[in-house]
Amino acid sequence: MRLWCLSAALAAACWLGLLWPLLVLVVVAVLGWRRGRRWLVWLPLLWCYGVVQLNSGVSARLPASLEGETLVMQGKVVGLPATVNEFRFGRWRYRQTLTLDVWGATRWPGMHRIRVNAYELPVQVKADQRLALMVKLKAPRGVYNATGVDAARRDLAAGIDARGTVQSWTVQGRDKGLDRWRQWLSDLVAERVSVSPAGRAILPALVVGDRSRLSSELWQQFQITGGAHLLAISGLHIAIVAGWFWWLGRWLLGPMMQRLFPVLTVFTLQQLAWGPALLAALGYAALAGFSLPTVRAVIMLAVVAVAQCARVSVPLWKSLGVALLMVLLLFPLSALSESLWLSFGAVAAIAMLVTSHGARWLLVLLPVMMAMLGAILFQQWSISAPLANLFLIPLYTCIVVPLALLGSLLQQGWILQGAATGTELSVWLMASLASSTSGWRLPLPTATSGLFAMLALALLLMPALPFPRRLLPILLLPWLCQRAAPLSEGDWELVAFDVGQGLALAVRTREHLLIYDSGPSWPGDSMARRIILPWLARKGLTPDRIIISHGDNDHAGGMKVLAGMAPVSSGEPQRVPGSEACRAGQQWGWDGVTFTLLWPGPEVVPGNESSCVLQVSGAGSSLLIPGDIGKQSEYRLLGSLPRTDLLVVAHHGSSSSTSAALLRQVQPAYALVSAGYRNRFRHPHPQVLQRLGNAGVTVLRTDRDGMIVFRWGAADNVPLITTWRQFRERPWHRPAAWRFW
Repeated sequence: MRLWCLSAALAAACWLGLLWPLLVLVVVAVLGWRRGRRWLVWLPLLWCYGVVQLNSGVSARLPASLEGETLVMQGKVVGLPATVNEFRFGRWRYRQTLTLDVWGATRWPGMHRIRVNAYELPVQVKADQRLALMVKLKAPRGVYNATGVDAARRDLAAGIDARGTVQSWTVQGRDKGLDRWRQWLSDLVAERVSVSPAGRAILPALVVGDRSRLSSELWQQFQITGGAHLLAISGLHIAIVAGWFWWLGRWLLGPMMQRLFPVLTVFTLQQLAWGPALLAALGYAALAGFSLPTVRAVIMLAVVAVAQCARVSVPLWKSLGVALLMVLLLFPLSALSESLWLSFGAVAAIAMLVTSHGARWLLVLLPVMMAMLGAILFQQWSISAPLANLFLIPLYTCIVVPLALLGSLLQQGWILQGAATGTELSVWLMASLASSTSGWRLPLPTATSGLFAMLALALLLMPALPFPRRLLPILLLPWLCQRAAPLSEGDWELVAFDVGQGLALAVRTREHLLIYDSGPSWPGDSMARRIILPWLARKGLTPDRIIISHGDNDHAGGMKVLAGMAPVSSGEPQRVPGSEACRAGQQWGWDGVTFTLLWPGPEVVPGNESSCVLQVSGAGSSLLIPGDIGKQSEYRLLGSLPRTDLLVVAHHGSSSSTSAALLRQVQPAYALVSAGYRNRFRHPHPQVLQRLGNAGVTVLRTDRDGMIVFRWGAADNVPLITTWRQFRERPWHRPAAWRFW
């Protein structure tokens, strides 16, 4: 319990970054010292350590004054570059994603780790190369919504201080390091199984942690079915290799060594077996480039090995607590990483299953617990996940991973082909399960409801309970009863998702939901899949109608993900497959709220000017969504536009829209701009912001505020506005500073 309390104090300090708990812990330490519990003195010390590390990590990021500036620096490639041939902006192009340790920037002194994209390079960058660079960078930020990845937190946990693009570079040399050999081995494995698409993509990821050949579609397939953890070399893989070599040492190497060196007979075969097990685990971690998950696994394994070799009976929970504390002391900001809690959660689940129900239940209940834990941490959920893991974990544990490593080390193609056959089987199995369960839906758990569900599973595994087990389903009610906040007749709620440089809105009434635009997409993924689908799953909602304003990617990019969920209308039906034309005069009503299409008319030019213009009118409040129309279309609409309370600013705040005449006509009290942070179009334009300011309009911006929830119908007819970067602000979303409260 002591170790877990110390670990909890350090992890909480990294998450909160506040100083007031320090006073409480000092009081606790003083009281504990007087009562002989001197270990409590470490609590305030560890809290200070966590807060200092958090502020150091945040302060190391690129200053805001240097964002968008061209910086000249030196750098070295860390890890393996990921090269992708993608179709973007109407043509094929090569993109390399590089992680670099950089130095020598006069305006940004010190050593920093950055992640950059390089486009159309004449020669591909290789591992361990030293470069002279010109780069344009931004501080880690990303989009911020109720669902989806918090990129700023993830980059802080990984030690990434900036992201950006390479403007130019020259090679200054190449070191003979571990990563160079890893890249050679990755290329060799991919070449030996080139006839197997799945094997060529998956086996390099399992052998050296190179996931650059994984297509976005294949990666999504593993995520949806809950098998993504199998592709990231972590505790599971290290345990597999260590387990195989432990048995090899126990039954072959140990007796052989005792026969050759009689002095070793003072050790038991079980003790000697830990030698090859630890060496194998360390070697596999080296193959993975000593990534943080593998280092954590080796530390955890070393703690157990030391206890066994010292013939000290250490409970598994204590060993796990020692390993967690050691990892947090060495890498305190890894407390912000989902993978840390996933790996330790997996070990804890295995321990509970083995000690309470025996190993025979391990493969049955472990996938259920891992699916729930993955849903909480990664917001990926599928009812097929437990069943898929029931087959995938034994397949990869007993066949694919051992054959892949053995074939790679012996450089035998026929062994690698056997491993590739296992990957092809796994891909077929995942596709079959996903298609057969596509119509089954369960709500995506929130952090709170998911923890209640995990508690129910943990109590189920306990050998004895002080109350009947039939009461455990009560703990599932917060998850199964998740619903969106209720609305009254005539009330409406607008959710503006933070999708970067694009637009994605949800308009909800008491019993219905409209999706207006789906945000941008890129090769293999989209904001709709990352943000909108998890939001729908968490709220238990299904859209009743979808409007795609026009066919541009920043508005229609996620339509493939939403296709088939509801009838679709668009201003450019020829560019949005499966949609019907929206035309001025169309109208419908939901729950006392009227939806009216004001544009386009019968004669309109393609492109932005064909956007569907939607008016939403409720009980004493109204909303206007003009899509991307320009001033000319606004002028033609002036006679038919009523006064509105909330205006979604057209074309992300471009100077070609939102005329002064429009503002005089509709007289909005609030305006909402959906734009990307420091986007290349410089939206919203200063002229538009000035016009809105002169009209006395309160401006809300997704690039500054994150996801925005605008709900009309609150007390005193005042809108309830929630901006996610203020409502859910975390220490890594703001500049480094010491904060007491």
